[in-house]
Amino acid sequence: MFQGSLVFILVVTGLLLLLFSVYLLFKRGWFLAWLKGSFAIALVAGAVYSLFSLLDVLSYKQLLSEVPIATISIYEKGDQYYDLTLIDADSKEHRFDVHGDQWQLDARLLTWVGPLAAVGKKPLYRLDRLSGRYVSLEQARNAEQSIFSLKESSYVDLWQLFNQFDSWIDVSYGSAVYMPMENGAVFSVYLTAKGMNVRPINSIARKVLKEEW
Repeated sequence: MFQGSLVFILVVTGLLLLLFSVYLLFKRGWFLAWLKGSFAIALVAGAVYSLFSLLDVLSYKQLLSEVPIATISIYEKGDQYYDLTLIDADSKEHRFDVHGDQWQLDARLLTWVGPLAAVGKKPLYRLDRLSGRYVSLEQARNAEQSIFSLKESSYVDLWQLFNQFDSWIDVSYGSAVYMPMENGAVFSVYLTAKGMNVRPINSIARKVLKEEW
């Protein structure tokens, strides 16, 4: 599993750095004590960084085939104003007040590439944000915007780190999906290695897709 591989690498790296730093700090007969002490402190910092990186990896989920990563239910509260309920893959419910004509969901992806592509067959994903969209360009520029972060990195953002440097881990946004907001409509969101797609769950969602999409 891709997530298991990353967790193993980070845990081993952190433990090795920590053990080596303890060895240097308590070794007798220091030569160039200040240099060794500084190096040991740097190793401790590296171990702490590995721990925070591990926490960031655990915020992602393993991508499973044909399993919805989110279900979105829509209830109208006013003109271009909706109550959206998002239920994630862990069955946790999140509610948002969203302005606009459409809802949009973005996700982040982490996948092995190159020689290590065979280590993890399925990528990791993390729901990134939910937002509202307007059909009118004027409203998109001037009307009230609704943007909600679904998950943020606490200390270390591996996605940003891998995005800045070439590595054997490819980072990308899953193809953001957006659908019209209609009172009573329910949609399921699926994520594959090729991107995201949406399926209507009830008759209201199917009807609005036929009429507007």
